Amino acid sequence: MRVSRSSMDRPTLVELIEEEKAKLSPEALKLWEELAASLYTSPEEESAFIKRREAEIIDGMDRLPEADRRIVDVLSELRAGLYESDSSERRGDPSQWHRDKYVIGASLIKDPDERGEGDPLPPMPPNEVLNRAVEQALARLREGH
Repeated sequence: MRVSRSSMDRPTLVELIEEEKAKLSPEALKLWEELAASLYTSPEEESAFIKRREAEIIDGMDRLPEADRRIVDVLSELRAGLYESDSSERRGDPSQWHRDKYVIGASLIKDPDERGEGDPLPPMPPNEVLNRAVEQALARLREGH
């Protein structure tokens, strides 16, 4: 585990994504990988067929057992953090904040008792508590391995 100053680094975020993927059932993993592949299609290659297929995949995910749906939700949050972080780095902007924010969000999705079922995700904490929040989020995400 690589965590610098209690902030999430990119290799650890990628590792968390792989750990969550390993928890999916074979059916859920197949759907996740199909969706991930379709999201990396360039706009020029995008067709009505791809959009229809994405809708079918998402419908299939909605029919998964609750445990798989929760993992998919956590994965989606982690993947969004990776995407936003990478996008920021390409623009030359700071990327750390995105990784921290989405890891905390993923941990709250995984453990809704921390925020209460149905409550919106809280805003990012002030900088003085961010490092502790990232440490706690990482610990919650790694529980049950």
